Amino acid sequence: MDVITPGSLIVAVIAVIVVGAVFGGRRLRAKPPSRIYRCRSCGSAAHHDARTLEAWRRGKTVFFCQSCHRQWRRSQPPRQRDSESLATGGGSGCLGVIALVAALPLGLLWAWLQA
Repeated sequence: MDVITPGSLIVAVIAVIVVGAVFGGRRLRAKPPSRIYRCRSCGSAAHHDARTLEAWRRGKTVFFCQSCHRQWRRSQPPRQRDSESLATGGGSGCLGVIALVAALPLGLLWAWLQA
């Protein structure tokens, strides 16, 4: 039975961090299959912009052009948007991931020292 050495443990942790960074970065840069979409409201063809790209990355499949989106926003009560963002947390979770990445090697080191 092989014993895990500190060197192999460190290499494994670094490999997991690098693989996570590579695949996590690809997900952030993902683009929809087509640069053009049809507005669900008026049916006009429009190019994806930052707003629609972010919606696509969040899993939305229906998009609205700028003018239809602007019209929809004007029809919404101003406080509704603020309460929705507070209810969902509004954060991306990066701080939690960084804390986990920092704590994982320390926890493994502590476990190794206890063995």
